[in-house]
Amino acid sequence: MRHCYRLLLTLLLLLPTGATRLQAQDFGDLIGAVMDKEDEPKDDKGKEDKDDKGKKYSDVIKNPSKTVRGFIDLHLQKGKVYMEIPVALLDRPMLFTGRVDAISDNTDVIAGEMPAEPLMVSWSKDDERLYLHQLNTAITADPESSIYKRVQDNHLMPVLSAFKIATWRPDSTAVVIDATSLFLTDKAPITPFLPKSPFDSFFGANKLSGSFKKDLSSITDISAFPRNLNVTVRAVYTVDKEPFTAVINASLGLLPDYKDMMRPRLHDYRIGYFTNGTTKITTDALSMEKVKYINRWRLEPKPEDIERHKRGELVVPAKPIVYYIDDAFPEEWYPYLKQGIEDWQKAFEAIGFKDAIVAKRYPKDDPSFNPNDIRYTCLIYSSSQQANAMGPSWTDPRTGEILQASVYFYHNVLELVHDWRFCQTAAADPSARGLHYEISVLGPMLRYIVAHEVGHTLGLRHNMGASSSYKVEDLRSPDFTTKYGTTPSIMDYARYNYVAQPGDGVTNFLPPLIGMYDMYAISWGYKPIYEAATPEEERPILNRWITDKQGDRRFAYGPQQILSNADYTAQTEDLGDDPVLASYYGIENLKRTVDHLFDWTPQEDGKTYKAQERLLSSLAGQFRLYIGHATSVIGGFRRNLPVHGDGQTKYSVPSRKEQQRALRFVLDQSIDFPRWMSTKEVTAKLGKQPNNFSDQIFSTMSMLTGTSVLSRLSNTALYSEERNPYTPEAYLADLHDYVWQNGGALTPVERNMQYAYVSQLLSGLGLDGKKSNDKQKLKTQAINVRGPLYKSLLGARSVISSRMGNHPEAGHYADLYYMIDRALSGKN
Repeated sequence: MRHCYRLLLTLLLLLPTGATRLQAQDFGDLIGAVMDKEDEPKDDKGKEDKDDKGKKYSDVIKNPSKTVRGFIDLHLQKGKVYMEIPVALLDRPMLFTGRVDAISDNTDVIAGEMPAEPLMVSWSKDDERLYLHQLNTAITADPESSIYKRVQDNHLMPVLSAFKIATWRPDSTAVVIDATSLFLTDKAPITPFLPKSPFDSFFGANKLSGSFKKDLSSITDISAFPRNLNVTVRAVYTVDKEPFTAVINASLGLLPDYKDMMRPRLHDYRIGYFTNGTTKITTDALSMEKVKYINRWRLEPKPEDIERHKRGELVVPAKPIVYYIDDAFPEEWYPYLKQGIEDWQKAFEAIGFKDAIVAKRYPKDDPSFNPNDIRYTCLIYSSSQQANAMGPSWTDPRTGEILQASVYFYHNVLELVHDWRFCQTAAADPSARGLHYEISVLGPMLRYIVAHEVGHTLGLRHNMGASSSYKVEDLRSPDFTTKYGTTPSIMDYARYNYVAQPGDGVTNFLPPLIGMYDMYAISWGYKPIYEAATPEEERPILNRWITDKQGDRRFAYGPQQILSNADYTAQTEDLGDDPVLASYYGIENLKRTVDHLFDWTPQEDGKTYKAQERLLSSLAGQFRLYIGHATSVIGGFRRNLPVHGDGQTKYSVPSRKEQQRALRFVLDQSIDFPRWMSTKEVTAKLGKQPNNFSDQIFSTMSMLTGTSVLSRLSNTALYSEERNPYTPEAYLADLHDYVWQNGGALTPVERNMQYAYVSQLLSGLGLDGKKSNDKQKLKTQAINVRGPLYKSLLGARSVISSRMGNHPEAGHYADLYYMIDRALSGKN
């Protein structure tokens, strides 16, 4: 849910060339033995206790406060950390990460989160220094091909840090360095701050940043294991002249060697997986090939179970996905949290894996357990005030193999889901009424949130188009909703059933736990293809699996849209195949809920109405959401994902009649909104008058006359198969007729509508005198709708002029005429 993105955060995938943030498993089991006998150096220039400069090991490592042994030995000594890096590990790929253990200000980053992308690194040395390189996976070639060396020469791995060799291990098998500067730094990935983005200003994001205080910072602990190490750093900063401290767990872990890597699976844009990308250079292709691999866990049968698995028998995978649940959660939540994780078991059972994903409590008898250790995948509680949950994961960028993941559950998400459930379903579901829910109501909602976020950690993207495969009227059927829920994918943002009306008899108002699309997507991404030896050989089989489902929209993928709802079938928070009809039912339920707002939220005497005021605001927000859903039909389309041979076109456009229906619905509902939102009880107890909600008509007019709708209409008219498509000119003519249809006395809302209409026309033409509209003005000119907008403005002036004489609204029209005349004369 964080979609927010951070949203988006994430959104643009402006990722470094190292490991990418998308989805994780027991790090310690990724590869076999760290050093085989054949890898051990036979003789390293006869080194003994001293290096070639005569410095003894005992002169460097003396009386450390702590020493830990692992794939790399660590020593904590007088505030410094020394690393003993085995020669056998030089040039081996590793993952370098930083995770926040604790933080003094969690505005942007919470405890347990990795703010920066991990780096894929390796070590090299010369006679005097050890070098840490950042590995580049953006350009790749087969290491055994004739061109590999040339590719490496043209894409050299840059040096991140260099360390003077302090001494050698007495047996000459490892180099010893003072690695303090690697960890006691403010450079990524050892940072408590989110990276800056060029889109921060667009979204109004004001991310924290600070000045690092090295003299106040320190290394506080070390730990080492067979395939990874951890260094704990207390990092001190000044942020906006205030003190800021974070405890960061820096980790360095081994990645699989080239010959031990998981076989990647090629991405297909018709199914929603997170991906890692590379440009592949081969001697077989005429040009460089851009390749994407899906993110997935390495789920494979044990060698002794392969034949059983081929026969269709259920087998336990060699490395199951294990989720550890934070012990900070209330005990009564635990069964639902566990279910949300293990609900995915049935998807893996369908492809022959038993207990592929299991949930366990934090172990109390393992002193080495640390939820912020990259070896562990956890469901983590956060006391953040944000209303959110998210499920990031971390991958091997070479193959897409998920190495580790976490689901973060923010405390205030409970208020968010309560308000969603209340606003969307209280009218038809008595159990959704009240300011606080019993665990019998809250538990299934928690389960849904966890299952959705775990889906992300399995590699799955949002499928925002899933819910549009269900007919709206089916969502009013008790039998249908009991069997299928509200959407065929839990990865949709379908939320709760706001379509069902009182008296329909619907009892299940939640999405399915794991839907048909989810089962299919897991099978497509995880089912072993034994008959193929390479990712390329898998491609025709993967394509067949998709084409076999092509005729059924329940298995279709609708990508999440960024900054647009042009595809009206792939919106967030929507239900059904008809946005107008679904929104109508949703608004009818909102009206009932407003009428009973205080009856359905009883509380003790002496309590304020703060909660009811919050819910009223949420109800208004839900109305705006429904209006947005319907507006997207105007100039909207359904985006298909065609490939050669499937006979599909890329866009399907709604008819002119359907778009006109959407326009009238949006306007009628916006006009009526202040009336039912301001009941006598609301006015008496909250002081909310109709004019408190009059700004809705301004919001509606802003959408209807904005460049988004008009530019969409210009494009969809070209894709329409009708002889008389809905053009910007035809649309603006309909809008004009609606705004000026009442020639008599006006209601306050109608006056506001006309004022908003004129204001937005002037804004769209850049005639309101605001410099902020320069970009919009240029865009309007570019999409060829400046002419129709100008014609609408002149048409409005003509109507206004005719009503300025002996008319009950003469003063109102005189004001509008003055606005237009002043703008056209350049006086604004």
